[in-house]
Amino acid sequence: MNDSSHPTFVIGRLRLEAQQGCVTRDGQPVPLTPKEFNTLLALVDAGGRLVLKEDLMARVWPDSYVGEGSLTRNISVLRRALGEDLIQTVPRRGYRIGLPVVSTDAGSGETSRPRIETSTNGDRAITVQPALWWKQTAIFGLALAAVVIVVFAVAHFLGYHTAKAHASSMNPIRSVLIEKSGGFDPLTEGFTLHRPDGDYPHVIYNREANGWDRWRLVTDDQNYYTRPLSNEEKDFALQKDWKLTCVCALESGAGEADIDFAGKGPRFDIQLLQEGKRYFVGLTKQISPTIELDDKIEFPGVADVAHPHTYELRYDHLNKTASLWIDGKEMASGYLGHYQFQEDRGLLFGAAIYGNVQKSSAVFQQVRFEAK
Repeated sequence: MNDSSHPTFVIGRLRLEAQQGCVTRDGQPVPLTPKEFNTLLALVDAGGRLVLKEDLMARVWPDSYVGEGSLTRNISVLRRALGEDLIQTVPRRGYRIGLPVVSTDAGSGETSRPRIETSTNGDRAITVQPALWWKQTAIFGLALAAVVIVVFAVAHFLGYHTAKAHASSMNPIRSVLIEKSGGFDPLTEGFTLHRPDGDYPHVIYNREANGWDRWRLVTDDQNYYTRPLSNEEKDFALQKDWKLTCVCALESGAGEADIDFAGKGPRFDIQLLQEGKRYFVGLTKQISPTIELDDKIEFPGVADVAHPHTYELRYDHLNKTASLWIDGKEMASGYLGHYQFQEDRGLLFGAAIYGNVQKSSAVFQQVRFEAK
């Protein structure tokens, strides 16, 4: 088998083996998931040139429709694992490798030398010296690259997003995945914060796992993170079985994880509630003028911050209802959701005052919405 199509890339102390799908630093492996590795490989393949967010997501998730937060999370993981200066962000456009890259042909062992180029817009870009056979067509390649840049610029200013919407109809959605994971700042994962934060420790340390793996949200009224759904995502999800998962706990007041299909369908809520020394899981039926719950299940595990439990809403698109599962056990069914306070927030998780508490505090290890 000819391995010439699977080169090895060297970036300072890092070595990326395209064929083996691994990265090492000073000979020691750096653990990355396949999606994280493919994100890095796509940027390295570009040799320092800008890679648009849309192109990155299409390459890393070719058969899935994912939110931009999934890409942002991968970039954040790569920077933490490999160095903050490895990947540069071009605001509102995409990313590129920020260090010189050396390519080694896996078949011949021949190494190319890195070189620096300056783009027409003044940006400093790092590219990889082509292999020997490609040098004969270098002029053609540069000309083609210039044409591509012009085409992208024109497309952007003459209705790129419209073209993108049309393209999505040619490539229908096959799945939807939006996730807040571990101790990462939700803002780096594509979420928006509803109101200014308070001065409190957000990320929580897990002594058993020796790492920061949960995110705390405190409020004296209500506060939450949101990630809207596009109309295409809503249509797709409501025609499929979906699942809303919250691995979370409540310190005081009330916490929630919701999915809002405003304009297309109802809103479904998982509520964690404190009433004195008792804790409940509820499914919202009405919010105003008073809170009414479709189901209210007492569960002391709601307050277990050290070991958050798993709460799920599993939607059946045939009967258009959701069932509540706690730690893999079905606890309620037939939940129809509600239509109050729909603000097109999409996936939402946060905390809100409840009862007589002055402040509410909720802790989230994972919030995940998936439809396929």
